[in-house]
Amino acid sequence: MHIENELERLGAFTKDDDGNYYFFYAFQTTDRNAENMAIVKYDPNGEKLNTFKQKAYAVNSFDGVRIPFQAGTCRLEMSGSMLVVYFARRMFGGHQASYGFVLDKDTFERIDRGQVANNKHELSGNNIIPYVSHSFNQFVLPIENGFVFADHGDAFPRRAFTFAKFQNGAITKRVHAFAFPGARGQNATYAEMGGLAKTQTGYIFTGAYGAQINNPRNLFVLTFDEEMTKCSTPIYLTKYTRNDGHAGHPKIVALDNGHYLLLWELFLFSTQPATRISFEKTGYLSTWMLIINETGKAVSEPRELKGVRLNMNDVLRYNRHNGKVYWAINDTSASITVYALEITENKDPP
Repeated sequence: MHIENELERLGAFTKDDDGNYYFFYAFQTTDRNAENMAIVKYDPNGEKLNTFKQKAYAVNSFDGVRIPFQAGTCRLEMSGSMLVVYFARRMFGGHQASYGFVLDKDTFERIDRGQVANNKHELSGNNIIPYVSHSFNQFVLPIENGFVFADHGDAFPRRAFTFAKFQNGAITKRVHAFAFPGARGQNATYAEMGGLAKTQTGYIFTGAYGAQINNPRNLFVLTFDEEMTKCSTPIYLTKYTRNDGHAGHPKIVALDNGHYLLLWELFLFSTQPATRISFEKTGYLSTWMLIINETGKAVSEPRELKGVRLNMNDVLRYNRHNGKVYWAINDTSASITVYALEITENKDPP
């Protein structure tokens, strides 16, 4: 199947149960009136069915989208008939933050009301998209009648891992669950966001954290109640020392029977400043997996997956029909490798 780019950059894509595809495109602009964002719907054969375009300086966009996908990620997820895109952007004033919107996948009409406040636990009015700055990573978990958003924030509303529960027709609820020490906007947090999964009583989140430059980062989870009003203290699942290295690229996905798969990579310890981009070798050592329950307690021993790599911000997908977890990596500049991990809790992994 061959699909032409609608705009300059591809942010993300997804597929519904009817086999239709949805692609989100965007491009950089200095024109506030330019339609620099588009969600396009294609049928299973790649024929275009519908297009939604958005201006760079849309209503309730908090200074607009001048540079899409700036210093963060792009997520495109679906819940029932709702389609959400959520991504990092640079605003026209030069500030970096998150941005997104929700569409009806059938009518392509917008459902959300935009971003209208950035410093409250409960945003005023219904159907409000959260705003987080600086948002270095974004995650979206589809739930019934809505989505849960997670951001790795460095400025407003908090320098923290911050979360928002969006449900159609309801007030968007927020919780800032894991604050980082230091001043707003200093960039370095010595943390990495993994992702969210649904539990029977709420949600579970994973990340890696070291508190400061001289500490190794370790894997942890947080648990939330259904309304996201209560959050557990961090439950650490690794105890790496400087001699062991750092936990990195953490990921979580819900399995069956109330169990959750955690994957992460182990890197050599380094005090390289978090604000400097280096093209040196990363010091990758190995990849590990662990199965936990919804309280964060391990129900398996950690298992090493030698030679199996993870992308920085990819999302794990579990297929309950065959019991396999899938993810993909950029193997080289010209190829992609797709992994399929069969979950056999009482056996060594393949």
